[in-house]
Parts: sequence; C-alpha cells; structure tokens
Amino acid sequence: MSAVRFRVKSFGTENGTVRVAFDGTELSDRLERAYDALHEMAAEDMLPYMPVRTGAFRERTRGANESMTGTGEIYAGVGPMARYLYRNRAMVDAATGKGPRNIPGVGPRFQKGAHLTASGRALHYASPTARPAWFEAAKAAGLKRWLGRMQAILDGKERKR
Repeated sequence: MSAVRFRVKSFGTENGTVRVAFDGTELSDRLERAYDALHEMAAEDMLPYMPVRTGAFRERTRGANESMTGTGEIYAGVGPMARYLYRNRAMVDAATGKGPRNIPGVGPRFQKGAHLTASGRALHYASPTARPAWFEAAKAAGLKRWLGRMQAILDGKERKR
C-alpha cells in the first residue's frame, strides 16, 4: 500500500490542546479520482441493461452523465421517456387513458401538451439484455469491481490515466 503523505503546515499547542494543520492535496486528489472512476464505471455498466431501439436514449444518457462527472450524481436515464422505461410501465394520456398515436414516418407520439401517467401494463423491451431498474442491475453485477477499483485508487495502486 502506498502511504498518503501529509505535509504539516503548522503545529502548536495551546492550553493542553494540540493543533496540527496539514496539506491533504494528495488524499484529495485520490478521493476525486476514486469518485470519478465510480461515476465512469456505473455509467458504462448500466448501458447494456438499458432498453435500446435506435440507441438515442442510451446516447443522451451517456452524454448527460459525462457532463455530471465530478458532481457525485448520475443519470439512470434522460428525457421524458426515462421514467416509464426505468419503471417498465407503458404511459397513457391521463385524460383519455390511451397510448400514443402512430404518425407514419415519425413514429408514436402523444398529442402536444398531453399529461402522461403510468398504466398497469408492462413494456416489452426490444433488447434481450434490457430490464427495468437497469442501474440496480448494473450495481448488483458490478459493485464489487467498483469498490475494488476505488480502493486501489485510494491505496495509490492505480495511477492517473
């Protein structure tokens, strides 16, 4: 294990209290790299479990996650369809109870301004590896690897890329 070195900036005692100020730049750098690695692994590992028809949903989610690196947050899906795809529920117009109309050459679309609500009907994903709650599936499959890589970075065993 590579030790984290701290540079002592000041040291003093006052009324029996010891005060030490140190420079934790190396530790801070390792923590930042470990969080970034976790973000990268989680974002990539959930992609195979996400539904895909054209790939646009995955690409929008990937792009959004790249912009979130360093924030501690991750998107499991982006766009109005993310909520119902993640929960595996078909959406219907709340007023009519009907699904979207198919517009030739465009595809299924709801009327502009329609308020959508989840129905009790499950979706059928086109991709055989897709499943609802894909972030949870990715976490179950990759958590040990994620934690192992983070620990390696914190221990100084994995260098900057």
